[in-house]
Amino acid sequence: MTDHHFMSTRVPTKPVSNAVHAGYDGAAKREDGIPLYGMDKELADKAAAKFDPKMEREAREWIEAVTGEALEGTLQEALKSGVVLCALVNALKPGVCKKPSTMKMAFQQMENIAKYLEACSALGVPKHDLFQTVSLYENQDMMAVITNIHSLGRVSGKVPGYGGPTLGAKLADKSVRHFDEETLRKGRAEQTFLGKGSHGNASQAGTVDTSRNIGKMDKVRGIDGLGTDASVTAVGMGSHGHASQAGTVDTSRNIGKVDHVKGIDGLGTDASVTAVGMGSHGHASQAGTFDTSKNISKVDHVKGIDGLGGDGTTTAVGMGSHGHASQAGTFDTSKNIDRTTNIKGIDGLGTDGISQINLGSHGHATQEGMGKMHGTREIVHQTVGGAAAAA
Repeated sequence: MTDHHFMSTRVPTKPVSNAVHAGYDGAAKREDGIPLYGMDKELADKAAAKFDPKMEREAREWIEAVTGEALEGTLQEALKSGVVLCALVNALKPGVCKKPSTMKMAFQQMENIAKYLEACSALGVPKHDLFQTVSLYENQDMMAVITNIHSLGRVSGKVPGYGGPTLGAKLADKSVRHFDEETLRKGRAEQTFLGKGSHGNASQAGTVDTSRNIGKMDKVRGIDGLGTDASVTAVGMGSHGHASQAGTVDTSRNIGKVDHVKGIDGLGTDASVTAVGMGSHGHASQAGTFDTSKNISKVDHVKGIDGLGGDGTTTAVGMGSHGHASQAGTFDTSKNIDRTTNIKGIDGLGTDGISQINLGSHGHATQEGMGKMHGTREIVHQTVGGAAAAA
């Protein structure tokens, strides 16, 4: 097997174009015989599509009426040199345009067109109604030239001193209004259209259009007047027909759980205690709740306690092993050792209210004499100090 079997045999193809390429003879040409190709042809087609023969005829007739001269050939051929256009604006206002050149050279004729455009601006023709020189001289856009002539015809009615024919609709007169200060202040305080909105109010009044509302309850019967006299509405009453919750619970199918219980007739209806409240012992209190029949008496066989605790006396437990209801006799003092028996000079101390400890070393129950001894010591200290100073 050879290698060329693995090679692609697909041949690349060129993109197919739907454009028709015409030669010089088949190409579209301008009035001067120059062929049009590409973008030039597209622009020429657009200009031809918006061309208005009626406007051309009206512009031609107006120019002839103002200048008083008949135009020869097509409108483009008659205006190409710019001489007719300069004569047109000078007829409206003498001296507004410089004298045009009558030479046949291209740049001279194009200068004449430029002079005409300057005169149009001086007379008040809007800037957007002007055209480029080549639009007329090379016949690239004659519709722009015709539009300019119509605009000049409207402006001619405002030219001071001109009383000749005009072209097109008359321009509106400028109306300047003057307001006094009070009117201006009122206008500044007025609510704006943006603030009012489409409903024409400064508030939300009228914002909701109720003219096309659908009455959802119009065909519902039995609700006439409901809600207008403070009565409860059908929605408030509910399906049970009451303004409260009365009747909301259906008790017709309730099961009586105590229906078959005997001995409870009338219980709970006359403020008496029910069977549940009384309990199994048959009392409304806790009396009898404890069964003491089987209680074991833990002190039945204890002797010497008969009657104790029954008449308010102290029980054996309260008296304790020493036989008193207080702590008397709880301490045995028979074996106490008297630690101050052999100390002399304390006879009678503590029996008249003052003990030896309270008297202290100075023999008084108060601090009497303590200040005097301290003062004596200070005098001695000062004397010693003075002697030392003399030495």
